[in-house]
Parts: sequence; C-alpha cells; structure tokens
Amino acid sequence: MYSATFIFRIKNYDSEFERLNNIIDKVANTNLGFLGKESWSNEEENKRSVVYYWDSLESLQKFSNHPDHQKAKQNYEKWYSGYEVIISKVLTFKSDNGL
Repeated sequence: MYSATFIFRIKNYDSEFERLNNIIDKVANTNLGFLGKESWSNEEENKRSVVYYWDSLESLQKFSNHPDHQKAKQNYEKWYSGYEVIISKVLTFKSDNGL
C-alpha cells in the first residue's frame, strides 16, 4: 500500500478550484487502485492535509498524471500559499476496526 499526503495552506478558492477538485475526487474514486482518503485541518495555522491511499505505485501515478490533476498542479499558486506532497510506502497497518 502507498499513501500520498498533500499538506497545504489555503489562499483563495474559486469556482475553477471547486470544479477541478470535484473532478479530481471522481478520478481518485474511479481508479481501481484507490483505497480511500482522510482529511485533516489545523484551523489555527490554516493548514489542511489530505491523505490518499493506493494499492500500488502505478495506481497512484495514474491518478497523479490525469490531465485535470496536472492542470490543478499548474495553477496551485492561485489557491494555495504553500504545499508539501509526501509519497510513502506503508510497511505496516494495524487496526481494531473501530475507526
């Protein structure tokens, strides 16, 4: 399993952001390798985080290379005042199934 963590500070969302964000969510959800996502926020620091989970690096790359995702990446400065992306290979996952 792989995770792609996107951490960012919001600058300004507009209708183009909302349109692309909805498309990107659909692209992720229809990718056969997509396992799910989680979102977190720290309002005090205006920071958000979205973690996407994938069954393979190939599935993650397919998502990342989608044309609408690429368009959003090219325009990030309109919507974010900073970001980080962390791609990780998950070595262990444990759960009591309570979450």
